[in-house]
Amino acid sequence: MVRVRQFFKKILKPYEVQGILPNILLLLPRVIMGCLLTFIFSKELLGTPWADEGLELLQVAPWFVEKVSNFGIPFSLMPKTFAWSAGYTTAMGGILLIMGANTRITAFFIICMMLITILFRSWDGSWDILPVFSFFCFGLFFLGFGAGKYSFDYYFSRYVL
Repeated sequence: MVRVRQFFKKILKPYEVQGILPNILLLLPRVIMGCLLTFIFSKELLGTPWADEGLELLQVAPWFVEKVSNFGIPFSLMPKTFAWSAGYTTAMGGILLIMGANTRITAFFIICMMLITILFRSWDGSWDILPVFSFFCFGLFFLGFGAGKYSFDYYFSRYVL
């Protein structure tokens, strides 16, 4: 039990930065990234309470399932499952980033999702790869540093674990 506790403390504990300004500089990109993922990008992919697409709760947009099925194998074998997991990662991952809860684990899943998007999506030469690549880079950043001092991870690893 002690080993499990040490493992989770190591994963959850963010890199400690002293001072208010550096911690705010960790907080702002995390909250902005979380808000963009949750309230801008997920509302067209997955039926959420804030979605304006007319989707039912946790329903995946049909156009997104079709787009995922065009990625090829293994995505074409279960496109609805992969589309739902991408939409769910976008919606819930953004909420977790805003709160600073399980930031490294969330960042790992966002990195995986963005890497799959970069590698398998057909790009038309426009600038629409820029947000995907930005989320990938910020995911790498938060995977390494964690959420910072102003997060649930910090308080949980400090006072609970």
